[in-house]
Amino acid sequence: MLRMLELSWFFIALIGIALGSFKWMTENFCSAIWFFLFSTIATIFWMVRRKQRILMEKNQS
Repeated sequence: MLRMLELSWFFIALIGIALGSFKWMTENFCSAIWFFLFSTIATIFWMVRRKQRILMEKNQS
């Protein structure tokens, strides 16, 4: 279950970066900043879930 959440946050972060880059290229940085902010938050959640999964796997072994 944690692995699935981890991958979900990772792909959400990638999509946010892609959309932010597209907005930045087509419009300006001010319109893209929200996508980059969202992507940063998703990356933090991904790192937290990854640490949780690694700790759980270590404790189960």
